Amino acid sequence: MSLNIRVIAPDGLIWDTTTDEVVLPSLTGQLGILTGHAPLITALEIGILRIKVNSSWTPIIVLGGFAVIKNDEVIVLISGFEEIIKKRLRSNERVFNSINKNLAVAKTTKEKIDASQDIKIASSRLQAFKFLES
Repeated sequence: MSLNIRVIAPDGLIWDTTTDEVVLPSLTGQLGILTGHAPLITALEIGILRIKVNSSWTPIIVLGGFAVIKNDEVIVLISGFEEIIKKRLRSNERVFNSINKNLAVAKTTKEKIDASQDIKIASSRLQAFKFLES
């Protein structure tokens, strides 16, 4: 038995496939979904959504949203997403370091919030590369 997953962004359908396993970046941590999972609605954090197809993980970065799990179907509504491109690893490492510096010098609450959101995205990018390397 397998899971059906649909990932929908404001621009349209991102993924519509059958999978063995899904890992969602929920607000309370990583949430693994297998066939037979109990019905659930969960909010998603900025992070990596992973789909396992044919023993291989495919990651994308989601920028928040919601997921509904019911009857071996996972519907993910996301605010936005980023695809992971292998050749961008070095530039993403530089961006991450630059963002860390921005957070250190942030003075206003808005600057701190913006920098912390940017760090979550940059950190997710770097973590996603680990799944492409394995």
